[in-house]
Amino acid sequence: TYNLYEPGAKLGRHLDEHHEETKGPKGWQLPTRRSVTWLIYLNEDWVEEEGGTLHCYPRKTPSSAPVGAHDGNLQVGWIDHTHPVFLDAWRPSGQTALYKLEQNGKDRKYISGVDFDVPRQPIEFDKFLAKKYQNRFEQISTARLDPRFVNTEGKQQASIALSNDTDQYTIDIVPAAGTLVLFDSVTLPHSVREVTSNRRRIAATGWFHEDSQGLPV
Repeated sequence: TYNLYEPGAKLGRHLDEHHEETKGPKGWQLPTRRSVTWLIYLNEDWVEEEGGTLHCYPRKTPSSAPVGAHDGNLQVGWIDHTHPVFLDAWRPSGQTALYKLEQNGKDRKYISGVDFDVPRQPIEFDKFLAKKYQNRFEQISTARLDPRFVNTEGKQQASIALSNDTDQYTIDIVPAAGTLVLFDSVTLPHSVREVTSNRRRIAATGWFHEDSQGLPV
């Protein structure tokens, strides 16, 4: 698809994909989900002063394990800045649970206090963690940080500055013609800064999809 931003347009911080369970019943109805986002900018001689930069929030510290998904379970946060936290929606209890991976990178260590039902938005997963993990957890997307993570009335929440204990920093990518950008759709928050130019900002955009999580066998 082509993505057109008129002068003055911008887009708040967001993720391109969320765990199926956080979307309610409709989250399980699609056969695929976004995995990798790609963009190719088409703006000849575009300079930073024209605005419209892609504002990204990558991690400072390398992850201890592969990010995005594990055994089909999408990532929802971090423990101690470096350990991905995944949401398992297929517990024997019929509920969900949060886990991280052991040092071998294979075995799961469940870190929820108990299994739980994912509530309607806004969702704050730290409430469901065992007490010793609550202050060590950083959720990737929340109602406060992500305009697409809305409250129960459907009203958007304003973006706020990152807290001092976050492991994120920011990168701005100028949308100059020929620039190719690829990133993980689940774990990289991003926004688009206001276009201050008097011309359109144009990009070709899309996603590499993967199968949505199916019933465990």
